[in-house]
Amino acid sequence: MRYLTSLTFLAISSACYAAPEVHYEQCKTSFNYKLNTYLGTTDADNSGQQWCYLKSPVDGSNWGLVREETIPVQKTLAGENCNVITEYRGEKIHGCTSKNHTAPWCYKPSGGWDECQLPAEEPLLAHSHLDTAKRLETISAGSCFKVKGDMPAAMSRVISQQPDLFLWLGDNIYADTTDMAVMAQKYDDKKQNADYKRFLEAKIPVMATWDDHDFGANNDGKHYPKRAESQQAFLRHYDVPADDPRLNGQQGIYSAKIAGPANENAHVIMLDARYFRSPTFASYGQCEGDNSTILGQQQWAWLQAEFNKKSEVKIIASGIQVLPPLNLERNKSSYCAYGDGKLFDQAISNLQEQDMSGTNYESWAEMPQQREKLLRMAQKSMNDGNAKAVIFVSGDQHWGELLQKDMPASGKHGKAVTLYEVTASGFGQNWPYHIPNPLRLPVYADTAGNGNYDTQCKLPFKYGGIEYKGCITRDHDKPWCYTQTDNSGKGIAGKWGNCAPSGATIPIGKVGVVSANIAGLTTDDRHLVNKSGSNYGKIDIDWQKRTIKMAIETATEEAVSTVINF
Repeated sequence: MRYLTSLTFLAISSACYAAPEVHYEQCKTSFNYKLNTYLGTTDADNSGQQWCYLKSPVDGSNWGLVREETIPVQKTLAGENCNVITEYRGEKIHGCTSKNHTAPWCYKPSGGWDECQLPAEEPLLAHSHLDTAKRLETISAGSCFKVKGDMPAAMSRVISQQPDLFLWLGDNIYADTTDMAVMAQKYDDKKQNADYKRFLEAKIPVMATWDDHDFGANNDGKHYPKRAESQQAFLRHYDVPADDPRLNGQQGIYSAKIAGPANENAHVIMLDARYFRSPTFASYGQCEGDNSTILGQQQWAWLQAEFNKKSEVKIIASGIQVLPPLNLERNKSSYCAYGDGKLFDQAISNLQEQDMSGTNYESWAEMPQQREKLLRMAQKSMNDGNAKAVIFVSGDQHWGELLQKDMPASGKHGKAVTLYEVTASGFGQNWPYHIPNPLRLPVYADTAGNGNYDTQCKLPFKYGGIEYKGCITRDHDKPWCYTQTDNSGKGIAGKWGNCAPSGATIPIGKVGVVSANIAGLTTDDRHLVNKSGSNYGKIDIDWQKRTIKMAIETATEEAVSTVINF
């Protein structure tokens, strides 16, 4: 939370909008303003009206005007009541202030002044952990937690859905520091946030990984100087048990659990894409070329052992996106992993992506050799009978997205398989810009008018001189798309179809939900949700029907979902 720090800003804020009127119970018991600590309220810089900073925002405001009859009387260290109002240098304080002193104080009815009793620190609630004996049916996931926007409504929706497990995918706080005291305080501030406290009170089990801002520094990796200390702060925040390997010598925060009975078990694998990570660009450290790594030797060996374990479904969490291909608008040699280019280009070619260009934001694709290694391990795990479905979940980007990668057959890794990804990012975040990605879930169309939605839309396409990135209703009564385009991207006459609606059968399963307001939620096709404010991911497993629904949720609705068979 960013506190008001100046007379000018507070005055401007008051002039721009009416601060909410609040009960004192909504106030922080202790808050800082202009380097002074207050217990109670003050009229400082506010035209004689008592105000305080709030435990959680009200109507978008971090501070409120306090009804004076609700303000309690503070006590001194000796147990005497403070004056109802302490007037000092033109300021009226209902309570205590540290102004011109080292600790909060007040005037007393008996005369003179004394230091005040400090409020008892409220114990922090703890995270709940997974009972692996229970079957996982609903898994939600989110990242990039900011106390702003419609985060409270999104958290309320998560709580109301009571998932069996919630995956925190990184940027769980924005620390960006090497000061561990600052980092610890930011973690504690998150737990003290009223909306997050309700999440903790709901006792929703969690597993977590991190990304750069809670790891410690933007886009940093193994050269971050406080990575070991940051690991301890992370584990403290998530209340891991004392016997956890990550508290007892393991470097990195990677972990895994298999939950549920045989034939109905889900294997949740949390990767650490920061602790061992080589620089992606020269500005983050010395490039390592073909030796570049994301997971590091120790974690790769651990991950292979996890892939060798048998489960029905594997859900693999990464702080950064996994499936988008490399962005080709940059010069390849600018990527640290490029080396002499041979292995770099071969990895891209092996996955048949030499003509694809994906997001220019951070992703596994910046090290193609490492990305191919991860995807091939997942492919072989499926072909060895160790998983019937593999779904990656990721954060970081400030948008939600559903992705699909059809892995080419390989003599070493087996037949072709399909891998999926749910990107869920984040709370109080959005990114309403065009984001290229050729590996989003396909949108299917019915080209014959017989209800068979079996032909992929060609996105984007041009119609009437305008380029469209998703299905349109222009000149038609239903959403439609072109299924073939010419070299300029213009739709070919007659090669079009109605887009598959909610509930339609498609080659990979079924369309789940497509929001009636999908055009207002995305800048691209419907499998990208980046204009909604908050978003989070949701995976529902139906063990009887052997289906998995992958969804992007907003603070108010299920925006888009797809159901696959496994």
